[in-house]
Parts: sequence; C-alpha cells; structure tokens
Amino acid sequence: MTIHKIEERTIAEQDVKLTKAYNKLQVLIDELNKREVPENIQNTINTDIATINSFSETDKKLVKLLRKVHYKTLRLIEKELNLVTKNHYKNLYMAIGVALGVAFSASFDNNGMGLILGLAIGISVGIHFDKKAEQNGNQLNLECIC
Repeated sequence: MTIHKIEERTIAEQDVKLTKAYNKLQVLIDELNKREVPENIQNTINTDIATINSFSETDKKLVKLLRKVHYKTLRLIEKELNLVTKNHYKNLYMAIGVALGVAFSASFDNNGMGLILGLAIGISVGIHFDKKAEQNGNQLNLECIC
C-alpha cells in the first residue's frame, strides 16, 4: 500500500499560493513513498489526502488545509518514525539558542554578545544533530521552512 497522490484542481494553475502548497505536500508524499511507512501512518495520511481531494470550499481555505495537512504529516512522521527534513535540527536549535542568548545577554554588558553566542551554539548543536540524523538514515531528502 502506498500513500495516495493529491488530485490537483485545474484552477490551481492560476493561484500561486495554492500551487506552492500542492507541490510542497506532494513532494513530501513522494519522499514518504520511497520509504517503508507503517500501514497505520499511511492510513492516517491517506485519510487527510481524501479530505483534501473531496474539499469543495474556496481556494483560500484549500491552501490553509494543505498547509495544515503538511504540518500535521511532518509532525506525525517526526514523532512516530523519527524522520526529519534537512536542517530541521539546525533551525530548531538556532531558535532555542537565540532565546537563551537573549536571556544570557542580561548578564553581559554587551547585549549583542549573548545573542551571538546563543546563535552560534544553537547552530553548531543543530548541525551536529542533522548530521547524526543523516547518518542514521532518518533524514528526508527535502528541505522545509515551516
């Protein structure tokens, strides 16, 4: 059993946001079809795709639904299969590093110093975890800025 494809609407060619949302989700589905995904997760994703394929609201609401399903699918495979996109950990730890850097900057005379240190440490830790995920085969061959 594989994950179904999204049926693209003919109107989608006119709306740039809708086309991007379709393509983004379809690339994720194609990547997942290249891997062994348990049947229960495939069923969950296929249910969401069936909802998309039968959706009859406006294009704006469809874009919102596509983005929601994309985000939900990414979180599901991260939680259940430990699969992440490229630079996932770098982006995550960079944000954490910036937050901690701002907190530490209160102890320095120079406010920028804590921010820079937090950013540098966060990026280096994130790159380490991204390399580890790639070595373990837990990294999808797509980059996602969510």
